[in-house]
Formats: sequence, C-alpha cells, structure tokens
Amino acid sequence: MRLVRMELMGFGAFREATSLDFTDADFFALVGPTGSGKSTVIDAVCFVLYGSVPRYEDKRMNRYVVTLGASEARVSVTFDLESSRYTATRVVRRNARGEVSTKEARLERIGPDGGSSVVAGAEREMNGAVEELIGLTFEDFTRCVAL
Repeated sequence: MRLVRMELMGFGAFREATSLDFTDADFFALVGPTGSGKSTVIDAVCFVLYGSVPRYEDKRMNRYVVTLGASEARVSVTFDLESSRYTATRVVRRNARGEVSTKEARLERIGPDGGSSVVAGAEREMNGAVEELIGLTFEDFTRCVAL
C-alpha cells in the first residue's frame, strides 16, 4: 500500500481543510514540533480504513477524532495497492449530546480513465472490504504498518 494523497478537515489537529500530497515521495518522514499533527496523520490513515484510532484504548472511541469546536471530521486517503488506485473516505459527525456517529464510509476503486467503482459504500461494509483488500485486520495493520 502506497499513500498518494490525504485530505483532512476537522480531524484532530487539522481543524481547517488540509491536503497532503505523497505523489513524488519514495520515502517520507513526519517531522515537526510537538502538537503539529504527526501522530494525527497516522491516526487518520487507520481511522479512514478501519474506523478506529490505535492510540485510543477502545476501538469505538471516535468522539476524540473530531476537532474541539467542530461538529464533523472528514478524512479521505487515496492509495495505490498493486496495480490499482483506491480512495477511502470516512466522515463522522458529533451531535448536540457530544456523541459521534458515522455519516459516510466509502471505499472506491479508481479506474485508469478516472472513473470509480464502489467497493464498499456503507460503514458496515467498510472493514470487511479493507481487510480483504489489504489482507490485514485492524490489529495486524497497527502492529505491522502503523508502528
């Protein structure tokens, strides 16, 4: 799996819309001062793929991903795997009681012509589709990939 692009908004340290482009990076390191969002980038990859953040003890604790003062967190990651390109998107929204629920969870395969086909179009489909595609459960992914 090779990251191509990431877009975040209202997620952790990224209150405003932020895009990260990994297109020309063979290797990259996340560097910066404490609180600049390095860990949040790793959290965002795990969150968009599996709906969970590894540094939270309970896999269902998504209320912390929404930036303080925001009502919604949006993460989209485009990545290449083998000879195909995919885009995973996950959006969660905080209600008036502070509870967070998934508004959107989608995994799409991007064709050579730029068109897309839906691999998973709902939250209940997402984890199974990601596990099948990548070949790793959340636990294995966080152990082997997001060190």
